[in-house]
Order: sequence, then structure tokens, then C-alpha cells
Amino acid sequence: MGRRRNTLAAACWQSGEIDVVAAKEVPQGTIVLAKGEQAHLEAAIQGSARLSYDGKTWLVPGVPEADDGDAALNAALLYRNRLGNSLRRVQQEAADA
Repeated sequence: MGRRRNTLAAACWQSGEIDVVAAKEVPQGTIVLAKGEQAHLEAAIQGSARLSYDGKTWLVPGVPEADDGDAALNAALLYRNRLGNSLRRVQQEAADA
């Protein structure tokens, strides 16, 4: 029997901050952006998100700058699609290696 890997989720807070958490423990009030293995998620986020001024926190582009909740939600949903594409590329590259 193969070893089962833990699935993680990238979740977006209303502020635009991205947290990577256990998929079974996604915080209430967040939007799930993508699910996958930690290394793949982190690589996809680093290639598509914006790093905040503290140099540690990843942000969904457009959410912190949004004029209202609708604009923030739209930015988060657009980013979810972009992150999904980035994650698929990272996963494919890992499979091809």
C-alpha cells in the first residue's frame, strides 16, 4: 500500500492574505483557492501571488486594493483560476521530472 500524502489548501482571507492549511481545516470565512501538495502549492503561489511589504506574507493580487467587497471577490475568483493553472503546470513539471 502506498503512503498517503496530506492534501493542503491555499485559502484567501478577506484582506487578501493567503494561508496554506490542512485541507480539512480551512478556516471559516476564507475562499479556497486551490488544493494540493505543500511543495506544489507553495511553488504555484510564489509564481503568481504578490509578496507583502513584510517579505513573508503572500497576497492575492487586487484584493487589498479593491474598492469594495464585490471587487475584492472578483479579484479573488480571477486569481483562483490563475493559481489553478499555475498549480497544474507545477504538478506536470514534477511528474515529468
